[in-house]
Amino acid sequence: MVNVLFDHNMPPVIPRALDLLVRPFGHQAIPLRDKFPVDIEDIDYFTALGKERDWVVISKDVANAKRKPEREAIIRSGVLTFYLSPKVGKQSITQQAATILWQWDKICDQRARLANGLFLLPEGKGSKFRTL
Repeated sequence: MVNVLFDHNMPPVIPRALDLLVRPFGHQAIPLRDKFPVDIEDIDYFTALGKERDWVVISKDVANAKRKPEREAIIRSGVLTFYLSPKVGKQSITQQAATILWQWDKICDQRARLANGLFLLPEGKGSKFRTL
């Protein structure tokens, strides 16, 4: 089972819609605001997720992957983090959801194989994740 948390910079409608598709397969997709207070700091929620298992975070905040404190918290937590490529981040909500859905199985495979990591979620369904 993979739990996917969508950061505050992602429209909550995306995880709520995806959850309907993936929950029958034992996964869940939820907006950050449904699990934590809206004012929680990134480091705090990564630390909290690290105490649980099998978490993935999807975000548009690629700069977060470059900030040392946040990056260290992500690596320490054991959470896999996928950032939408800037091109995907500018697409419509439906196109963003479609891209995530195209990549869903690969996201789950990455979660099963890796202890942690930060990746760029590509636009095309055949594209590979780029490590950040």
